[in-house]
Amino acid sequence: MTSVQQKATTPRRLSPAALSRWRLCEQQFYFADVERIPRREQPNPLLAQGNALHAGLEKFFGLRPDQRNPAESVLHQALRNRWPVYRKPDTFASVDQEIEFGQGALALMSSFAANFDTTIEPLAREQWVSTRLPNGIELFGKIDRADPFEDGIAVIDYKTGRHQIEPEDLPGEPAAQVYLLAAEDEFGLPVRCVRYLYLQTGADVRWYPEREDIPAIAERLIALTTAIKEATTFPASPGEHCRWCPFALRCPDRGRVELADIAPAEGLVF
Repeated sequence: MTSVQQKATTPRRLSPAALSRWRLCEQQFYFADVERIPRREQPNPLLAQGNALHAGLEKFFGLRPDQRNPAESVLHQALRNRWPVYRKPDTFASVDQEIEFGQGALALMSSFAANFDTTIEPLAREQWVSTRLPNGIELFGKIDRADPFEDGIAVIDYKTGRHQIEPEDLPGEPAAQVYLLAAEDEFGLPVRCVRYLYLQTGADVRWYPEREDIPAIAERLIALTTAIKEATTFPASPGEHCRWCPFALRCPDRGRVELADIAPAEGLVF
């Protein structure tokens, strides 16, 4: 397996996306976060749709509760208001494709109105938060919403894609852990709940962190970021994800997979 040698200082500020890249493939992390190679990403209709949905929800929850009725209609209006910002040239292959994604986004807003509370008055919307660990690494991210919850706050993350995490897996998600620690530092209040709201399915996946678990969560993030901080080589982890890696053409391991990745599936009849 090829390892990329360190050519630059590893970053001292890390986002949840950077932590996910490290866990997926250290070489991808090196290209994106150490060398900071510009990415030539193709226009992405799904990304544009997701960004417009987030922006529309931010605008909606910025209104007074009495201005949000009927919720579905106002959510549609907020989406249409923000849509042009993310409708860049060549984002959509045709007018018909833009209509398809636009109507899909309206359907997701309708799902939101049907499945989630539209009357809450948030403490914050689209808020950058950060926390500095004892090893000197700063973790930062943007939370979609922070709501009053019991004697603390709930951190809300909107999910517009189809992939859905299981509730028992949410406490192990680096993003959820970062949002928890950083939001507590930002607001000076305990995070009583972390919620992932899935617009596609209407699912509300929740994690209620126990106060006695917070030190262990911090220790796991310290261990992870210390490993990143001290890394001198960045080995590749080839696999199916290579097909979508923006650095595939630069990677010396492109096109190579591990033998385990091509093992026959169980239950075949041929």
